[in-house]
Amino acid sequence: MTTGAPDMTEQPFSLLRNLAQTGNDTHEHGDDSLSFINAMEKLNIHSVFDIVRRSKSAFVHELSRISDADAALAYENARCYATQIVRLYRNQLLSSGRPQSVTRRTGVRSLVDIGPSFPNLFKENWDLFCKVGAIEAKDSPVAYLTSLYRFALEQLEGSVAEDSRIKLHDRRPDLKGLLIDQQSTFTPVPTLHIVNQVLSKAINAYVDTVPEDKGKSIYQLVAEKQHPFQFPYNFHFQQISLGLAGKKPMLGELNYCVSLELPTTSRYGSDYGKVQHSSAIAQVLMSGAGPEQQAIVIEPALSSLANADTSADLTRQFFKTKYNVDYVDDASNPLNNLNVFLEKTGLDSDGVEALLAIGNHTAYASPNIRSAGNTADEDSPLDASLTAIKARFGAGYVNGPTNQPAMALNKDAYGTERLVNTSVDRFDRLQRMIRLQRWTGIPFTALDTLVMAVIRSEGAVNLQMVLTVNTLRALGTYRYLNKRYGLAPDEFAAFVHLMPGEANDGRLPMFDRVFNNPALFDTPLVLDGSILDLDQDSSQHVKTRAQLSRALQLSSTHEGLRQLAVDVRELIGNAPTDFRLNLSMISSLYRQARIASMFGLTAAECRALIDLLGTLSFRKKVVSGQLDDTEPDVLDILMQLDWAVTWLKASDRDIAALRRQLGWDITETIVTQELTVQLEQLTNDARQAVLKRDQLASLDLPSKDDQNNTIDWWTILHYYLIDGLGLVTTQPLHEEPAVSIRRTLHERLSSIAIAEPLASEVEARLETFVLNGYRSQHRLVEGLLLTLTGLPPDRCEPVIRWAGSDAGKFLGALLWDDGAIQKVSTLIRYSEVSQQLGLSARALRTFLISPRWLHADFGFLLPLSMNSLYLLDRYRNWRDNCGYPEETLLDYFKQANDTHRDNTQCAARLASLTGWTSSEVLAANALLTGSDRIASSMHEVDWLSRMHSASDVTGLSARQLLSATDLTATSTASHWKSAGEAVIAANR
Repeated sequence: MTTGAPDMTEQPFSLLRNLAQTGNDTHEHGDDSLSFINAMEKLNIHSVFDIVRRSKSAFVHELSRISDADAALAYENARCYATQIVRLYRNQLLSSGRPQSVTRRTGVRSLVDIGPSFPNLFKENWDLFCKVGAIEAKDSPVAYLTSLYRFALEQLEGSVAEDSRIKLHDRRPDLKGLLIDQQSTFTPVPTLHIVNQVLSKAINAYVDTVPEDKGKSIYQLVAEKQHPFQFPYNFHFQQISLGLAGKKPMLGELNYCVSLELPTTSRYGSDYGKVQHSSAIAQVLMSGAGPEQQAIVIEPALSSLANADTSADLTRQFFKTKYNVDYVDDASNPLNNLNVFLEKTGLDSDGVEALLAIGNHTAYASPNIRSAGNTADEDSPLDASLTAIKARFGAGYVNGPTNQPAMALNKDAYGTERLVNTSVDRFDRLQRMIRLQRWTGIPFTALDTLVMAVIRSEGAVNLQMVLTVNTLRALGTYRYLNKRYGLAPDEFAAFVHLMPGEANDGRLPMFDRVFNNPALFDTPLVLDGSILDLDQDSSQHVKTRAQLSRALQLSSTHEGLRQLAVDVRELIGNAPTDFRLNLSMISSLYRQARIASMFGLTAAECRALIDLLGTLSFRKKVVSGQLDDTEPDVLDILMQLDWAVTWLKASDRDIAALRRQLGWDITETIVTQELTVQLEQLTNDARQAVLKRDQLASLDLPSKDDQNNTIDWWTILHYYLIDGLGLVTTQPLHEEPAVSIRRTLHERLSSIAIAEPLASEVEARLETFVLNGYRSQHRLVEGLLLTLTGLPPDRCEPVIRWAGSDAGKFLGALLWDDGAIQKVSTLIRYSEVSQQLGLSARALRTFLISPRWLHADFGFLLPLSMNSLYLLDRYRNWRDNCGYPEETLLDYFKQANDTHRDNTQCAARLASLTGWTSSEVLAANALLTGSDRIASSMHEVDWLSRMHSASDVTGLSARQLLSATDLTATSTASHWKSAGEAVIAANR
């Protein structure tokens, strides 16, 4: 024999031969029957142990197929021999004579003989034992796996021959070549890793046989595959999605976190959410659809691509790619068979009924919506509304815009259930809808409601009812609001179109759920198209207004229901109209009230905040809810409101107070008796504090110069230092008053011929005269503001200057009685802002002198606006949390705005002030400034701070963050790969 195994026919003694004799091996064999010895050779059995390793049934079955020997008796004899051999072997192992070191005793005990014990009586050979946990132990994982491996090979695969059986060496050809050692035995390996490894080898082997797929990676293959509906699968997109799950900002949300502009700082309403790309890209990314999935959702419909020559080929290719079926024509389409459709889509029968809104999921309309044009089919007359509802609600998108009857299920003559009223376009819509439902997890009815709301909101630009980028934008915005506020799909649908007046699955229609449940009035609210008078006191109008107010949790006052209803009446169309009880206007009311409650605001507060963000144009977009290509639309406004509410809560601000401080809601200052007395006293004090010509006589100034020319000292001071009322003129903020007054005096006196030292004495006397007047006049205003607002005196001058005035102008208004009350109101408003911000005199003075240090778009004057207020608030937050004195922060701005700055030093200094590293600051600045210039304004520093916060939350570096925000559906595979690997690495 060539195998090296012992030849049983040449051995003088063989247990197998004895088994053969015992097994009656002496009879004659048939043509196809082997002797016992030959059968053992064929079965690769060389000892009794090879026999007993098999089960008795397996051995009997194998032997009986090739030999007539008594297999059962041979097996029992083999087991007896094996038992005896094992017992003899164990007996010979005992009493090795080698003493155990563990039994030796020391000290006094070593003087006494050890009595009989198991180790003494049975001196086992410990060299044949192994350590606990060793891989060669009979209870180790290796022994267990070896036993399993033998069991699979010898008993499972060797039992009954089946042609369809896939054996282990076909499933896992790598097993027999795996190395068993300490590392491979005890190193944990995730099951998913093993599965991926095995599948990858099998897939690669298959791919090599397909010419068009040869050379492609597995990731590329699963990303390109579109059937089954679990595909396409973008591995790196899934890495990012899982890595940014939980409380971390998801893909797209990151763009809003590190947006270059915020709603307060943006020049254009849609800049919020823009980093490298527009906010629309960020909203699409928030939908949770990968790049290949996005392409499937919004790819052009088949009907728009095909022509007479290519229609048949494109249709066949479509069905093969999307459903993996062979298509010939509509009549013989295999997908019309329900069982085939279920198999190809992975749905069950209930899922198909939900998809088509039939059977147990058939829709029904609210009985309380009776006006034409306010049913599920907005273009159908009232008598056709029920048919329209059954055809469209819950399945509006999949049925499409055609007049063809809605899809349904019928049984043919053979009792086979089939889909009827289908078409190529409808199968295209079905596969998109099924995929969307799988990806979003939204039930079919709710998803169709949301999708159809978007389609109808687009209006005339989408008469073909196709899925567009707006669909993905809406899904992304919905997912974000659902994650943060628990918003339901039908509620979000009402944000962009009408609230549903229909329902299925035993639920109340949304209209009745909001306005007629629970029933608090004797009759329900009915939409019949009648006019609702907002001021009439008739019982019916009062009752209807009460029903609306109660349902929307509004007060039937000017600030509540009436104000919202007026907005609807004035802004919902192209021209003002009457407020009617129809679904369009009622949905607009609901939209405004629900948006407010979602953000935790009253309706009046939400309306006021929308005004602050975008004035009348924003309010009109919210009232109408229409989506269009002119940004921003209602989706952008929702994201901006989310940011604004978050900031207001974080900074503990009140919307009403904010509008008052910004001058949006001007409230007249109540002129109390106390204020009147204060202003009268201040006016009298101002008259005493003005500088007069005759006061110069006490200065003992020379009347003539050295050339004997008469000197008019008042003329020299007038206009340049003292105005016509005797009030000292405004002094520049960047200098101390004494310095600027001295400089101006020196310039004015330089043309007068007076020799030293008299010239210096005259200049000093005049400086003291003017400076004393300046100080006494300013003390008057400082005292007033301290009394009225508690503003510290050192902040008085910068606050007055911020308000566009100064002490001289204010006192002049008092002396002339020219709008003093209005100026007091303005000063009080600016004082409140300054105190709420907690700005120091130096900081406020610095930003008044250099407004561009707050924002590059600010001119020479610092405005009081949402933008400046936000940036000053962020400066205060930075000052309070950076751990450095305020002088260090202001010095940084000075250094960063110096034309001769050293960018490396600026980066190092900013890194220490923000708690980041220089390399990260430089990496982020590359996008921020487009050059090596370091952030030089609070606007830019705030962006870096938000980048730093996002980096801390996600674990990504600045470059990795910017790489993630740069992703789009058209980004390269390598870009997605690098971003996915970075996110996964950040989670380890």
